[in-house]
Amino acid sequence: MAVLNQLEETPNQIEETPNQIEAVIDGSSKAKACHQCRQKRTDLFGSCVTQKKHGTCPLKFCTKCLKNRYGEDSEEVALKIDWVCPKCREECNCSNCRKKRGQKPTGILVHTAKNSGCSSVSEFLKTDGSEKYFYKKKAKTESVVVASPLELDQENAVEDKPVSIKRSKKTKPEELKDINNGCSNENAAVEKSSPKKIKISDSVHEKTAAKDVKENNKAGKIRRTKPALKRQEEDQVEVKLPQGNSSITVAGIDLPPEDVGNVFQFLEFCSAFGEALELRKGQAECVIRELFSGRSRTRQQYSTLTQMILRLLTVLLESRGETSVDLSATDATWFTELGECLSTSEVKLEDFPPEIFEKGISHYENLNSSKKLKLLNFLCDEMLGMSLIKSCIDKQNLESVTRKKEAKEKINAAKEKEKQLKQKLQDELAKAVTEKNGIPLTITERDAIVSPINAEAKEVHSEMKKAMEMLPKKSQGSDNTVRTSPVEVDDNGLIFWRFKSYNDGQNILLQDLGSRSEVSPQGKWFSFSSEQTPEVEKYISNIRMKRRRAKTIISS
Repeated sequence: MAVLNQLEETPNQIEETPNQIEAVIDGSSKAKACHQCRQKRTDLFGSCVTQKKHGTCPLKFCTKCLKNRYGEDSEEVALKIDWVCPKCREECNCSNCRKKRGQKPTGILVHTAKNSGCSSVSEFLKTDGSEKYFYKKKAKTESVVVASPLELDQENAVEDKPVSIKRSKKTKPEELKDINNGCSNENAAVEKSSPKKIKISDSVHEKTAAKDVKENNKAGKIRRTKPALKRQEEDQVEVKLPQGNSSITVAGIDLPPEDVGNVFQFLEFCSAFGEALELRKGQAECVIRELFSGRSRTRQQYSTLTQMILRLLTVLLESRGETSVDLSATDATWFTELGECLSTSEVKLEDFPPEIFEKGISHYENLNSSKKLKLLNFLCDEMLGMSLIKSCIDKQNLESVTRKKEAKEKINAAKEKEKQLKQKLQDELAKAVTEKNGIPLTITERDAIVSPINAEAKEVHSEMKKAMEMLPKKSQGSDNTVRTSPVEVDDNGLIFWRFKSYNDGQNILLQDLGSRSEVSPQGKWFSFSSEQTPEVEKYISNIRMKRRRAKTIISS
């Protein structure tokens, strides 16, 4: 597929193509067909001088066929004024001409000819014999056998030989199609030489043939179900998930297995709303590092964790209408305010009864890292309903819509430019041929026209790829721009995630809900290396494929 045509395809189908412009030329409406390969091309050469009934011979050959099949140079052929085409010389080795002469098609013979030291297929056939090499089609695994008419002394004998059936009114087109068994024209040419063909015209023989055809139709039904059987076999092939690593590292800290989910919940919140909350870059990672590196007993006025709680709590209280909120890390008031927020919330944390917050800041200092992290995530959840966070979500959604609109405009502009380039190419080629009075262009002349347009096409292709990257993913709508959704959910309780806070979303994490316990209520978590990522993606693709097929079966 050419670059010029690629611009009309979907984003996933845009790829670099080494010979972009040539494919466009081959598909143009003005192209004529090569007599040898029967492909529409514009790089055709040869003006045969042989006189026919309605003028000179109109046959032309493409560059490759002239070179490989007949050993002739296209530019030399274009300059000859007395050139006679291979067909008029009775040397044409195309499949149609060989069939007319009672010979079999050669198929792709150029490699054999070159390996034997010949410059072309024509020279090879003259040297080694024209009948020795011919195309052999692979035999069908199931053949149709129709009983031939029986002689009086052969009542119990059936001769298993090919039989052609004379079509009658009772014979259905489908039956004739099955009897033919999908033979190509090449096979038809081979069958012409078969001396034993029997025509059945008698009604008794027609009934016998119809019965055999009916049985063959049943076999045909079996053959037609082979793609479905193939899909079933593919479904039965188990795509194994590679063994993940239970050790997950964030900010240089090996996370405890029971806290992995809570850690990523906090980090993803800060990643989405850090700008609105005026958080410093890397501040969330510093909090995790303090929690799980053994420095959680840092003095409150120097604690990054305490500063984060104070920031979230202040914004939360101000959004509820409280004025002159002045919380300090050295004052225990913030811990009491936190307890009041928890008591009025619809979310109830069993680990934090109201009397805990009456005991003062000393009780907070005695909490382990997991419980401090739970309090942190509680504040994050409470803030999701705030007007500040909602306006942040609306802002990001608006930016996403704007980017999408801008990307579509660039894509449409690239498509329009592609159409102009295609038309420009056709016009300039036609103009150049007209200026030469209809003589085909040489390769050098053609390249001089194609090269600059090809360069422009590459620029358009590059612009298209950049515009495609601006488009949001199909699974990402305008209302979940800041929401972290799983990559895939398996029926066995396996959830695959990509977090922005974990290697910039390059690696996949696995959450196994089937392994939930009192120690790990969110299940076990596993990470995969960069080398294992393709295997994981293959496993996910297999899950989606099975789900689509299941839906197709249900709907049908």
